[in-house]
Amino acid sequence: MLQKLGPYEFLATLIPGLAFISAVSWLAQFFGYSPILPISSTIGETSALIAWSYIVGLLLQGIAEGVVEKIVLAATRGYPSWRWMIEGGEGFTPEHTIRLKEAIQDYFGEPSEPTVPANATRQQILDGQRKKYQELFYLCFNLVEQKKLSDRPLAFNAHYGLFRALLTFTLILLPLFGWALAFRWAEVCKAHAVGLFQLILLLLVVTAAVSYSRMAKRGEDFAKSVYDLFFSYYRQETESKKRALKGGKVAG
Repeated sequence: MLQKLGPYEFLATLIPGLAFISAVSWLAQFFGYSPILPISSTIGETSALIAWSYIVGLLLQGIAEGVVEKIVLAATRGYPSWRWMIEGGEGFTPEHTIRLKEAIQDYFGEPSEPTVPANATRQQILDGQRKKYQELFYLCFNLVEQKKLSDRPLAFNAHYGLFRALLTFTLILLPLFGWALAFRWAEVCKAHAVGLFQLILLLLVVTAAVSYSRMAKRGEDFAKSVYDLFFSYYRQETESKKRALKGGKVAG
């Protein structure tokens, strides 16, 4: 089914792809090679550039999701959507975590804790909690989507995808520019561009650090916004039912 290019695709796919093509084309031109794609004002070449940028962006997203995201999750100990629900999780206070689990169980009729064998190891318990809490999160997210409670989760998710792609973008370009500086040293010196390449490498390191930090933060913002929206909706629905029940009793 064909869909219109939306904000998520534009932010998280097209921009990193275009930036990657531009960076590699500049590096190729610096060493006397033809650019990967010519950038001009003609409609045909502009359309081709957009199409290839989108394709490259999709490839970057594939690498980001399949490789880079796993590394980031290992460093941050997993998705906050399930990590915060574990006892002692740092995202919510213990009291709020309990209330949130009770609200989810009451609204969806779904047990808020996994069923694990009595002789389960610590790792088996953790795996069971991870799967169970992730299922609960998807229930909350689907409700937020169905009820159209807010666009905040989608915005945070779009930013998460963008920073994930930018992190992948910099992690690919870092060794590429590092190789150019190390193995094409004579040409770089001849062009008096040693300082320029060092500046580019520094900017790539800074961009990687910022992208990693923002990616982790936007993942947390996404999870928190979904849980907060669900809990607020649950409280409103609960209060409405109480008022309706109270009004019915008075009328009776």
